[in-house]
Amino acid sequence: MRWGIHRRERREERRTTRQRALCALLAAAALAPLPAAAQQAETYAIVQTEILDPLVLVNDADMYFGRIMPGSADGTVVMTPNGSSTTATCTTNNGIVRTDDCRAARFAGSLPFIYNLQITKPPGDQATLTGPAGATMQIHNFTFAKGSGLMLGGSLTNPTYFVIGGNFSVYVGATLDVARTQRAGIYNGSFTLTFNYN
Repeated sequence: MRWGIHRRERREERRTTRQRALCALLAAAALAPLPAAAQQAETYAIVQTEILDPLVLVNDADMYFGRIMPGSADGTVVMTPNGSSTTATCTTNNGIVRTDDCRAARFAGSLPFIYNLQITKPPGDQATLTGPAGATMQIHNFTFAKGSGLMLGGSLTNPTYFVIGGNFSVYVGATLDVARTQRAGIYNGSFTLTFNYN
């Protein structure tokens, strides 16, 4: 009899334990978040670009300082372009004697109508000429003159222009350093200008 009571009590304990486990499981299920309904949103952005016509550019005259005899001290030859032709003005100091042509470099080009044109000088605003036996001379302080009536703005030291017509021309000068002991011979060099328009 006692054994039957114990069996009944164990069955009731197991039933109670199962009921508690089921309640705990239901409670956990009730607390678990429901899967969210799938949502989707779309938007768009506009992509735009502009392709500009290429800039056409030629260097149709080189810079030439003429024939130079050094002076009694280190000095300079300053070339100032005039904007109407490659013939420029060259001034000297410290007894330097200069003969022959004084000629500015000339750049001509074409771009679309009514654009800003910005010319960037060489790095450091200077360039090197190389002569006999590795001797060198420096040119620096590049100067500019617009060569077209359809170019507005700009100055001798600030080559930024507003180009109304499609064609333009720019004359370029610089200052040449001449040492008192400069080695005799022919000196050559080059410089790079960057033309940007927008």
